[in-house]
Amino acid sequence: MERDRNEVIEFLSEARELLTGIETELLRFEKLTNASENIDRESLDTLFRYFHTIKGSSGFFGLTGVVKVAHAAENLLDYLRVHPESQDLESLELFIEAHDILKELFDTEESDPSDGDLHKQHHWDYLQKLNLKNELIRKDKDTDFQLTTIKEEEFEIFSEVKKKEPEPEFEIFLPLKKEEEKEPERPIVAKQAKAGKKDLRIDTDKLDSLLDLVGEIVIAEPMVTSHPDLKHLSFENFNKASLHLKKLVRNLQEVTLSLRMVPIAGVFSRMERLVRDTAKKTGKQVNLRIIGEDTEIDKSIVEEIYDPLVHILRNAIDHGLETAEERKEAGKNPVGTIELEAIQSGKEVWISASDDGKGLNREKIIGKAKGLGLLRDSSNELTDKEVWDFLFHPGFSTASEVTDLSGRGVGLDVVRKNVTALKGFVDVHSSLGEGTTFLIRVPLTLAIIEGMVVRKGDGFFILPCVDVKETFYIANAQFSELYKNNHMFPYRDAMIPIADLDLLFGNDSSLGNSDDSKSTYVLVVESEDKKIGIPFDEIIGNQSTVIKPISSIFKNISGLAGCTVLGNGQAGLILDVRKLISNYFSQEFRGVR
Repeated sequence: MERDRNEVIEFLSEARELLTGIETELLRFEKLTNASENIDRESLDTLFRYFHTIKGSSGFFGLTGVVKVAHAAENLLDYLRVHPESQDLESLELFIEAHDILKELFDTEESDPSDGDLHKQHHWDYLQKLNLKNELIRKDKDTDFQLTTIKEEEFEIFSEVKKKEPEPEFEIFLPLKKEEEKEPERPIVAKQAKAGKKDLRIDTDKLDSLLDLVGEIVIAEPMVTSHPDLKHLSFENFNKASLHLKKLVRNLQEVTLSLRMVPIAGVFSRMERLVRDTAKKTGKQVNLRIIGEDTEIDKSIVEEIYDPLVHILRNAIDHGLETAEERKEAGKNPVGTIELEAIQSGKEVWISASDDGKGLNREKIIGKAKGLGLLRDSSNELTDKEVWDFLFHPGFSTASEVTDLSGRGVGLDVVRKNVTALKGFVDVHSSLGEGTTFLIRVPLTLAIIEGMVVRKGDGFFILPCVDVKETFYIANAQFSELYKNNHMFPYRDAMIPIADLDLLFGNDSSLGNSDDSKSTYVLVVESEDKKIGIPFDEIIGNQSTVIKPISSIFKNISGLAGCTVLGNGQAGLILDVRKLISNYFSQEFRGVR
C-alpha cells in the first residue's frame, strides 16, 4: 500500500510536537536530576510514552529508520523505569542524541522522501552505542534479559511496504519483567490542553486568505458608511445600522487576528536546549529563567524572532557570562543566570534577554569602533546608547578569537536586520560588572494597524498611531528656518526639527514660502527617543488600516511602508515613521555616526 504524501506530511507535523515534548521533558529531567539525587520516575514514564507513540505511528507509515531509533531509546527507558538507580549522564546524552537523530530523520523525510530507513553512518553508530550501553548494564545488574531483533518483516504489519533487499539486523537487550510488574500504558495527557477544549488544524494559507478577505471588509465598510454621496444627508436609522456594522466589523477583525496569535512559549522552549548546549561548549554553568511564555504574538512574527534570540543568547553565554572561577572571584554565584521574558505593552510585545555577567566594556567598544573607522570625533560626548549602537554594525566584534559560536561580527547585525524587518526595535542596557539586557520590541501583528489619516495637498498619508506622540495647530511664524529646506519649531522646552514630506518627493519645502499668518497641523512623532515634527494641512481621523504592498513607482522613496485604500475611496501612503527619523538624523549627524 503506497503511502499518501499528504498523510505523511500531517504525521510529520504531529511528530514534531512529540519531539518538542521529548526535548522539554529531557531538559526538565536533567534539571531535576541535577538538583536532587532522586530520579523523577514520572519523567521516565512520560519519555517512554513519547518514544513509544513515535515508534508505533512511524511504523504505520513505513519509516523504518525512525522505528529503529525510537525502539532502541524506548528499550533503555523501559529498563530505567524498573531500575531508576541506573540512570546516569551517559543515558541522558543518549536520549538527547536520539531526539536529534529523529528530528533529522523527519526533516529528511519531509524534504527528500526515500524508503524511510537509515542511510547515514552516525545513525547506525548511535544504535551500536545504545546496544553497548545495554550490554554494560546487563553485566552490572543481576537481571535476566531477552535478546530481541528487529527485522524487515516486522514493519510489514504496519505499512505493507516491501523492500527489494533485506535490511541488516541489529540487537537490543530487553529486561524480562514479570506480568504483575507491567504497567498499563496511559495516554499522553500531561502536556495536552484541558478536557473539553478541542483543536482543529488549519492550513496557514487559508488563514492568510481569511485575513486578506477581512482586510478588504475593513476597507469597504467606511467606503459604504462614509460615502461622499451621503455627506449632506441625514438618516437616523441608517446611522444606527452603520454604527452596528462598524462594531461587528471591528469584532470580526479582532477575532480573525486572534486566529494567527500563538503563545511565544514555542520559541522560548527551544531556547532551553540552545542554552544547555552552548553552556556545555563554553564550559560555563548557566541557569535559564523563562517568564511570560504565555504571551501571544502573530505566528509570522514568532517564526522570524527565533534567529535574533539565538544570536543574543549565544552572545550572552559566550561573551557576557564569566566562567565559574571568575564569578567566584567577583563574589557572584558560580552559576550564571539568563532571564528570558515576554510581556505585552499596548500594541507591542517586549522580549527581553538579560544576563548577570560582566556587562559591556565601553572603552573596549570605542577602541574597536575607532579601529574600524566608525568613530572620527571625540568619544567623550557619546552617550552609552550611541556606544552600544556600534555593536550592531556589520563586522563589528570585540572577541579576541573566532570560535564556532561567535567572533565574526555577524550576530547582532542579523538581530537588528531581522527585527527592523518586523517593524521593531532593539535596545541595549548594560552596567559594567552587573550584566546586560537586550530588549526587542515588535508589533503584535503586521497585517492591520491603527493609523492616523492626514492630508497634505492632494495626497493622503497614514501614520501608525503607536508612533504619534502629540499634535499641534500652530502658526507658520513659529517655524524657524535654519537654512533652505531645514526648519525647527519649539516643542515644550526644546526645539525639534521639521521633516517636510515635500522633501521626500524631491520638492522644496513649502514652509518657507507660505504666509506667516496661516497655521498648519504638526504631528510630533518619536522613535528611539528621537522626535521630529511632520506638517500636514488636515487631520482626517483614525482608521484601521490594511497594509498593501507599495507600487514600484515609489520603490526609491525611503520612508514609505506601504499603501492602502481609505474610506473615501482615495489611495493613501503609509509612512514608515521610524525610517523617516532614522534617515533624518543619519544625515544630520553623519559626522558622529
